[in-house]
Amino acid sequence: MKAFGAFAIALSLTAAMSAQEGSQSFTSVLARKNILNHMDVGVNVGTMGVGVDVAVPVGDYVRVRAGYHYMPRFTINSDFPVETRSGSLSQSDLKRYMGKMSEVTTILEQNGINLDNYSREKSLIDKFSGVELKDKVSMGMRPSMHQFKLLVDVLPFKNNKHWSLTTGIFVGPAQVGDACNKDLEMPLLQAINAYNELYVMSCTWEMLGGGDVYYRGRSLHDTFSKMGVAGFPLGTFARDVTRVVTDENGAEHTLVAAKGTKAIMVPSADGTARAEMEVSKVRPYIGFGYNTHLSRNKRWQLNVDAGVMFLCGAPKVYVDNVYSIDESLIDTGNEVYDIVRPNEEGTDYVVDTPLSHIDLVRDLQGITGKVGDLVDVASKFKVYPNATVTFSYRLY
Repeated sequence: MKAFGAFAIALSLTAAMSAQEGSQSFTSVLARKNILNHMDVGVNVGTMGVGVDVAVPVGDYVRVRAGYHYMPRFTINSDFPVETRSGSLSQSDLKRYMGKMSEVTTILEQNGINLDNYSREKSLIDKFSGVELKDKVSMGMRPSMHQFKLLVDVLPFKNNKHWSLTTGIFVGPAQVGDACNKDLEMPLLQAINAYNELYVMSCTWEMLGGGDVYYRGRSLHDTFSKMGVAGFPLGTFARDVTRVVTDENGAEHTLVAAKGTKAIMVPSADGTARAEMEVSKVRPYIGFGYNTHLSRNKRWQLNVDAGVMFLCGAPKVYVDNVYSIDESLIDTGNEVYDIVRPNEEGTDYVVDTPLSHIDLVRDLQGITGKVGDLVDVASKFKVYPNATVTFSYRLY
């Protein structure tokens, strides 16, 4: 029995020694093959923003890198034009009505129009009466790109490890930029909303038998109906667009914008105007790099990368609150307006619902001004250039 115990102890020691030798042998093989035998940690800056990454070798000719890039937020200023359906928002009639909204409110009340029955309209009118209207609104465009990367570097030359060819992917949120009106434009946008509310009310008052209202000898109904809804002109629809919306009662309705109809975006209910740019969440990458040491012990290194990230098609630039206006149907004699029309029963009138998630690049055409220039650039922007400098340190 003692002999068996001694034999078992000897066998265990032998197995442990063999395992240790095997482990040492495996480690030495990895070191000899230059596989995962060191790790570099780096920080970088370039057209991708700022970032960090780690790199490990997988043999003498391949290196794998993983990291994260973040684009700091900065703002590029631009202008969106503001117009009514019939033309510029700076025309004298509209400026006079909106610039002296308190007078208009008084005239309406004298004619039996109690704005207390229109709580939303009254709050808008009272709060923003006297706003000076302009024919453009200032917007701030900001990038919001951040993404992870997994890259494979191939070092093709046996005796020159400075140069490398790179392929891989970047993965991040689809939204890579947005645009929003500046805070100082909020009163203007709220005033546009107030005008649109008055425009709709001026139409429905006459339709509902409330009689016309005159301001300084001019018919409010005729003036508003001729000018039409106010907002941001976006050209025309390049194709038929449909959207399904759910009303307050839970019923679904299909909204249709026919190809060739005019597109006008209005401010949202909170008095803002926004746009969002989206691309594919997964973005392939190809490029090349140059690598060199910065210290004698070769721990500090400099890596320069250049290449292109593929966006998998042109970016999408989405906006909401877009009306489709078929000008061939507008006929004030038949009480049909751009966003106001008789209901199916012919007993009342309905206000059209604006469409959401409209792509400026694919859904619309003929956009003019600076907005049109930006959309033209976006439609051709199918790759993103990369030029990045990385400073790295070898941990082991």
